[in-house]
Amino acid sequence: MNVTAWKRQFIALLLAPLLILMLAPAATQAADTALDPQLLPGGKADLPALQQELERLSAGRRTLVVRPAPPGAGVRLPGLDALETPAFLTATDPFALAPLDGVSRVLLIGPARAVELAAEALADLAHGRGIALIPLAVDVYAEPSATRLHDADAALVLALPELDTAAQRRLFARLIDAGMPSVALTDARQVEHGALLSSPGALDVGAWLRRVALRLEDLAAGRVPEPIDSRPELSRAWLNLETAATLDWSPSFALLSQSRLVGEAAAPMGSRLSLDRAVALALADNLGLAAARQEVDVEAFDLDLAASRYRPNLYLEATGRMIDETRARAALGQEPERLVSGEAVLEQLLFSEPALAAIGIAGSLDRARRAELEVESLDLALDVSRDFLDLLRLDASRKVLQADLVLARAQRDLAVRGEAAGAVGRGEVARFEAELAQARERQEQVVADREQLGIAVNRRLGRAPAAALVPQAPDMESAEWLGGDDRFRAVLDTSASLAAWQERLVATALRDSAELAALGELRHAVQRELTSRRRAFWLPEVGLEARYTSELSRGGEGDRAPWESPSPAVQLGVGALESVGVSLPETGGDQWSVGVSARLPLYAGGRRSIERDRTAARLEQVALEDADARLGLEARLRAASVELVAAWRRITLREAAQGHAEEALELAEVAWREGALPQVALIDARTSARQTGLAAAEARWQALQALVHLQRALGMTPGPMEAEARDRLLAGAATMAPRGEER
Repeated sequence: MNVTAWKRQFIALLLAPLLILMLAPAATQAADTALDPQLLPGGKADLPALQQELERLSAGRRTLVVRPAPPGAGVRLPGLDALETPAFLTATDPFALAPLDGVSRVLLIGPARAVELAAEALADLAHGRGIALIPLAVDVYAEPSATRLHDADAALVLALPELDTAAQRRLFARLIDAGMPSVALTDARQVEHGALLSSPGALDVGAWLRRVALRLEDLAAGRVPEPIDSRPELSRAWLNLETAATLDWSPSFALLSQSRLVGEAAAPMGSRLSLDRAVALALADNLGLAAARQEVDVEAFDLDLAASRYRPNLYLEATGRMIDETRARAALGQEPERLVSGEAVLEQLLFSEPALAAIGIAGSLDRARRAELEVESLDLALDVSRDFLDLLRLDASRKVLQADLVLARAQRDLAVRGEAAGAVGRGEVARFEAELAQARERQEQVVADREQLGIAVNRRLGRAPAAALVPQAPDMESAEWLGGDDRFRAVLDTSASLAAWQERLVATALRDSAELAALGELRHAVQRELTSRRRAFWLPEVGLEARYTSELSRGGEGDRAPWESPSPAVQLGVGALESVGVSLPETGGDQWSVGVSARLPLYAGGRRSIERDRTAARLEQVALEDADARLGLEARLRAASVELVAAWRRITLREAAQGHAEEALELAEVAWREGALPQVALIDARTSARQTGLAAAEARWQALQALVHLQRALGMTPGPMEAEARDRLLAGAATMAPRGEER
């Protein structure tokens, strides 16, 4: 083959892959823009959102256009064969959710091709709880019959990409009419369409669409897309309060506080808001708390980063080197003039005290941040509870002041008629006019304070500032507010019982406090850091290195040893030497090496001593913060318990005082009309009645304020208490001290 033929063949071999690379993206783009919408949770309704993600990824380039493909057709992405994989469905046990507690027959609703596979995946979980799982396929043409619905107790719902929003609302309306609670397993947005609850592991649709868009972008660019081997999940369940009210199902306080609430604006408990619902709304939708949760999730990666130091490092190196020709010639082929080599290096850390300390410190700091997040949640719940009770107090005060205003106006009118009849003088009328103006001012001030506080509460709850807010007064006579609990009355009985109760509360609070837990984890982190700083003076860092080197090319002077010359005379002499047992080394070739190294710094400018002393001082600071937190917690708890007992006793006393003041006011009015009592005495009687009325109205809310502060000090979410919470608060109260001591 001549030189020209060789050139033509070389050009053909070179152009073939170039043409493939040039045509592949266009072909891929033309063929891979069609996607089966049934692989998206919302079906065709999710295509616009997917298109927006692709536009964001294009960054000024031509955007890939996605169009719907027939079922089973379109582009195939690795890991996107089905929405509900067995691993995804069984990641959380749906039968352990509250709506399915105690049921025996559960419908599994979904598309025909997905419901059978899901039934197989969930069969073991259902059998373990004694539940009969009934698959029920639905589509745009077939809806479940009334007979099938009435035979079941609850429903699990898969993603319904074939049904639009209106069809899903009709489906869930039928489930609600049948009295059947429904749980959305995959698409939490079904809760907005009428489902009662979503699984805590439901698909994060936004993150899912972003992953699909990234794979489509890779395909359009001719790259091999990574498989979708994990499903992004939502951090909490969704709960439809309107559906719960229609089904007459009362979610627990824990579920309310941990879920994202849907339908609150449409069904706010008959336009009245209870304290527990207000706290749940704040914990679920407060943006500041959501940012704190995200910060904890971001900083949780510190633990993975610390552990990554003990994972192997594998990397490639390429080295090009040139030396002078004299040295290369003298090296006899061992160091050529020009040399290019490639290396594969594996490094493995065997022992490092700083790396071990970093793992322990990162774990302690992560637990401390999570405890601090719990503290922040409790503080938010306390603020909402306090403002909510202030709203109730202002509403009660407004009623008292309204009655006082009516009375002041009636007395002014009576005095005006008396002046016309000549029974009273102008001075008394002027005094009643002044009292009426002051009564009107007091009422207007309370109304303004109430409006301002309502705006602040709506902001904490994530509502519009001008939204109507009608707080529902708690029933203080019920057991959930301690009113009907005999153990609390035992605490009120004697001073000895109160002291014993306080001691037990202090012990419980110091044991379970989230603040102290956070400080304890922080103290462990600083202690571990101090230990590492001390060990740094005498513990080396040990590592393993494996290296493989291959020569890619060599040239110039000394590229081979003299005995490797192709000259027949040289090779004849080399053969003679080898025949008598003398072996000459070969130049070039591959090399490998394995080594273990230990590294111990001797002096680093005094940094290690400074870091050790600084960590020791930090440990002392944390110890002082812990001691101060313990004293503060005990002081707050004792103060709250004393105020609770005192406020509870004041309720009866203030109600009695209010009754006597109102009776005295009635007698004073009669005496003044008969001329037997001066005007000053009547005004004093009305002032006393107003003040005792305000005091009686505030007494109940003062007791509840003290109770929520006590709950917060104990690490409990403020609000009505179920039996378990009351047991924690009042356990042993009936037997703590002998009865009969003077109150």
